[in-house]
Amino acid sequence: MTRGLERGSAPVEFVMVGVLLVAVALTVLQIAFVAHIRAVAIDSAIAGAAHAALADTADSEGIARATALVANGVAASLVRSISVTSGEVAGKPIVSIIIQLGVPMIGPWLTIAETEVTGRAFREAP
Repeated sequence: MTRGLERGSAPVEFVMVGVLLVAVALTVLQIAFVAHIRAVAIDSAIAGAAHAALADTADSEGIARATALVANGVAASLVRSISVTSGEVAGKPIVSIIIQLGVPMIGPWLTIAETEVTGRAFREAP
C-alpha cells in the first residue's frame, strides 16, 4: 500500500537535492572569486609599495604600478581608490600603498561590501 503513495517521488527528490547542490556549488565559487580578488589586490599593493620604495622612484610611480597591476588582475571598476602614505617602523622609513575596492557579492556584478588592503615596503636610502 505504501508503494503506491511513493510513486513519482524520485523526480521530486532529485530536483530538490539538485537545487541544493547547485546553491552550495555557487556559494563555493563565489567565495573563491572574492578570495581571488582580495589576493590580487594584496599582491598589487605590495608590488606598488616595493616599486615606490626604490631610491630613484617617486611615490606616484608606485601608485601607477599598483593601478596597472590591479586593473590587469581584476575589473578596474572594482577599485575605489589607491593612495600612498609614508611612515616609520622601528626608525626605518616605509612606504604604504592602500587600495580600497568593492567586493562583489553576486558574481562579478552586484558590489555590496568594500575592503581595504595595504602593501608596505622599506624605503631605500638615496
